[in-house]
This record gives sequence, structure tokens and C-alpha cells, in this order.
Amino acid sequence: MELLMPGLGLIFWMTVSFGFVLLILKKYAWKPILHVLNQREKHLAKSFSDARRIEYEMSQLAVIKSTRIAEADKMYSEITAKARLDAEKIIDEAKQKAMEEARIISEKADEMVEAYKKQAMLEIRGQLSSLSLDIAEKVLQEEFSDRNRNASYVNKLLEKVAAN
Repeated sequence: MELLMPGLGLIFWMTVSFGFVLLILKKYAWKPILHVLNQREKHLAKSFSDARRIEYEMSQLAVIKSTRIAEADKMYSEITAKARLDAEKIIDEAKQKAMEEARIISEKADEMVEAYKKQAMLEIRGQLSSLSLDIAEKVLQEEFSDRNRNASYVNKLLEKVAAN
């Protein structure tokens, strides 16, 4: 029963020893403990603010990343479109050049054919005139084998020439 009803001396000495322990704790332990708790609180607050700042920066980087990707896609589209147009232009120029060269070659071929045609016509005319002269010579020799006929024919020709 003594524990349930402590004596007055026990209470006094317990209070004195508790006060003494409280003074020692206050003088030597309380300030370092509060200092560590304050540092811990500051560190946690700084960590939370850093986490929020990092989260904000990450969201900004995500926005920048998406805009850069969109810009890169736009540049890619522009470059491919320009390359496609350049390729079509080069192909069209090559076609035009090939058509021009084909036209020139065709014109030269036509000129060569015409020249060969004229040359062939001249050769045929030459051969025809040679043959005509040979035939005329033979016909005339046969016709004018008689001197009287020859003289009358020459007189007729002279009269025609004089009339003109």
C-alpha cells in the first residue's frame, strides 16, 4: 500500500530529483534537441520546395520538349516538301532538256533526209537527162540521117528563134 500512498518524503525527493533532471536537461540537452528539430524542419521545408520547383521545371521542360518536337516535325515536313519540289523541278528540267534534244535530233534527221532526198533527186535528174540526151541523140540521128530534112529543120528553128 505504500506504493498507492507514497510518503511525503518520497514525493519531496522525487520532485527534487525530477527538477534536477529537468534543469540538467534544460541546460545541456534541450537546446541541441530543439536545434536538431529546427534544422530537420528547415531541411524538410527546403526539400518540399525543391520538389515543387523540380516538378514545375519538369512540366516546363515537357512543354518545351513538345514544342521542339512540333517544330522539328514542321521543319521535317518543310524540308521534305522542298526536296520533293526540287526533285520534281529537276525531273521536269531533265524532261524538257531531253525533249529539246530529241526535237533537235529529229530536225537534224529531217534535214539529213531532205538533203539525201535532194541529192537522190539530183542524181536521178542527172541520170534522166543523160538517158534523155542519149535517146534524143539516137532519135535525132535516125531522123536527120537525111541532109535535106536536117537543113529544113534547122531553118524552122531559126525562124522560131527570130520570131521570139
